[in-house]
Amino acid sequence: MMWCFSNTAVVLFMCSHLCYSTQDKDTQGNTELQLTILHTNDIHSHIVPSSKYGGLCSESDKQNGTCYGGVARITKKVKDLKKEYRDAMFMNAGDFYQGTAWYSILKYNIVSAVMEKMDYDYLCLGNHEFDDGPKGLAPFLVRMQDANISVINTNANFSNEAELKDIQLPKSVTKTINGTTIGIVGAVLHETRELSNPGNVTFSNDLESIRAEAENLTSHGVKIIIALTHIGYPREMQIAAEVKDVDIVVGGHTNTFLYHGDGYPPENKPEGDYPTVVNKSDGNGTALVVQDFWFGKFLGFLQVLFDKEGNVKNWTGNPILINASVPEDSDVKAIISEYEPKVNAAIAECIGYTKVLLEQDDNICRLRECNQGNLLTDAYYSYYVDKSPSTPAMWSDVNGAVLNGGTIRSQIQQGNITLGDIMQTAPFGQTIVIVTLYGYELEEMFEHSVANYSYKNRKGAFLQVSGIRVMYNLTLPPNSRVVSVHILCTNCTVPVYKPLEKCDVYRVVTTDFVARGGDGFKKARNVTDSGPLDLDVLKDYIVKMSPLKTPVEGRITIHGNITEDADGKIVPKR
Repeated sequence: MMWCFSNTAVVLFMCSHLCYSTQDKDTQGNTELQLTILHTNDIHSHIVPSSKYGGLCSESDKQNGTCYGGVARITKKVKDLKKEYRDAMFMNAGDFYQGTAWYSILKYNIVSAVMEKMDYDYLCLGNHEFDDGPKGLAPFLVRMQDANISVINTNANFSNEAELKDIQLPKSVTKTINGTTIGIVGAVLHETRELSNPGNVTFSNDLESIRAEAENLTSHGVKIIIALTHIGYPREMQIAAEVKDVDIVVGGHTNTFLYHGDGYPPENKPEGDYPTVVNKSDGNGTALVVQDFWFGKFLGFLQVLFDKEGNVKNWTGNPILINASVPEDSDVKAIISEYEPKVNAAIAECIGYTKVLLEQDDNICRLRECNQGNLLTDAYYSYYVDKSPSTPAMWSDVNGAVLNGGTIRSQIQQGNITLGDIMQTAPFGQTIVIVTLYGYELEEMFEHSVANYSYKNRKGAFLQVSGIRVMYNLTLPPNSRVVSVHILCTNCTVPVYKPLEKCDVYRVVTTDFVARGGDGFKKARNVTDSGPLDLDVLKDYIVKMSPLKTPVEGRITIHGNITEDADGKIVPKR
């Protein structure tokens, strides 16, 4: 189904709710200021338009006009809005690196080339900007400085890193609009030390670093402060509450979709209001928090009215859908056209070989164990198993892996495997994370896996597994269909499958999509902040394990003599 609504209409709707000029007078004649902020986060190298979920845009998507995002479209929309709103500021909240073949092949070269043409004013770093080490970050930072784009960071210390020590990032910058000075501070989550590959870069506490720089700005008479952060929605709300001098947090890292009211695409369920209004913990005033999802599907659009004291008085806005109605910027499109042949050639390159069909025809991985599900979960599980365990008594820090069958999008035929084949079957650019949970919570995941089991509707929640053996009886009612779960021990010298214990703690590998509550799973309470990209993990695993001969081997057993009623629900045969 094509989702159609006018971007122009969205902007006009928003503007109709806040019709102030950049500088206006309140009823007492005091000067007020309206700010317009445009923002993106977590684009993850989605250089060209993507499917509605962030995967490859298929030929049918292109024909139907259902491709979204793309940096050329974003740039055109930003340039148009900057003409309409003279002092609008365009910001990016980190993680432009990683996520697609464009980055895997071209690295910082493509990110630098497009970002310097996208009309950004301010950037902060994300954890993935450090993935290729300081050598992979330094040229990008130099390009941004040469393009007069401010990369702001309060909490990354480059002084002990040879590749970066000569690059100075400001802790804050200021912009004066009609006599009012606005301060912008930036920060990346301090866990980047563990999540990425920053060399000798050190990171101080993100919240405290923002607090210190905000206090510094306030002491110099700055009344309005924006925190541009790659820290994640929960902690960004904490910053909004606890750092008294911060008025707006423009965030990223958790790929959070926020929206006010109705009118958003049906596949995007808002996790909160846009902007999210946070009361200050000291009881004095409010602050606003925004993110705009990920992969460039939307462009964040926020307008905020401040009183003469710099207090938030009113606001409006919503993410703008970047759909096929948005034209492409010709300068950015020219850059893409220059690099595209190299990317296409790399996508066609052979990276491995399979002796067997890797099945997924007719969405079979949503109904039963499939060998491609085994391949993917084995790859993601092995990534963490191959790391050194945290204690000598353990052979692994993770027990197993689960993956929703809806993630697996196409089969791979016997023969050579190309990067393009992998991108077709795992197109979403998901992060591979570790969830820590009790046995009863893992059992609940398996109950949800088959709660709506249907031959007709083939639900994407059906879990494929590695390191786990699960048995279902589908004649039983929903939420009571799990007969048994066995999972590999970790605190053992010889790995064996042991019965799941409801009160034991397990560490299970999955995708950030499942961990965030995708396909109806409960949102994970304890999950690692980041991890590798699925495409990279799968590619490396196939290179290592070729020729592939992955079997179906009894990881998932389904019992029950069942049929379906008229609504597609399974019922016991009579």
